Amino acid sequence: MTVGRDEADNAPRMGATEARRAFVVAWIVLGLAGALNHTIAEKVVGRRFDLFLPHIAYGHVMFNKNERVATTFEYARADGVRHNIADLVATPALGYKRARVALNVLVNKSYLAEVCFRATRDSHESFTFYVDEFDVDANPRRPARTFVLRCDARGLAPR
Repeated sequence: MTVGRDEADNAPRMGATEARRAFVVAWIVLGLAGALNHTIAEKVVGRRFDLFLPHIAYGHVMFNKNERVATTFEYARADGVRHNIADLVATPALGYKRARVALNVLVNKSYLAEVCFRATRDSHESFTFYVDEFDVDANPRRPARTFVLRCDARGLAPR
């Protein structure tokens, strides 16, 4: 018998590894509950349940309907070879430049005109901008619609 310790100190304790495992299991169970609540529960039971968890109560991120139209932005010089519009943007973005530029164009409608302004100011050449919309359900490999824009020193205009 050791001096200064009582019986509660001798009880087995949950270690850090077990605590991490319990957290991961709880996280997965809560994620599944949120997924089922936003997909199957509404169809089977006819309503959703209040889960009292702010990160999965509304299903903002993972379980909303996905967009059915994907938009790409490209440009071509006089030679006609298409390049991603992000190549005209001088702001460094290691590893995510194309995604950032595409989001900026989608969120800010005047951003494409700004890209045109800066590109023609720096190079004094004209460009053709292509905005391709792909219908994911119909044919994800061929654009459903293509908008062609002229970009020169006068600005951005439909072609």
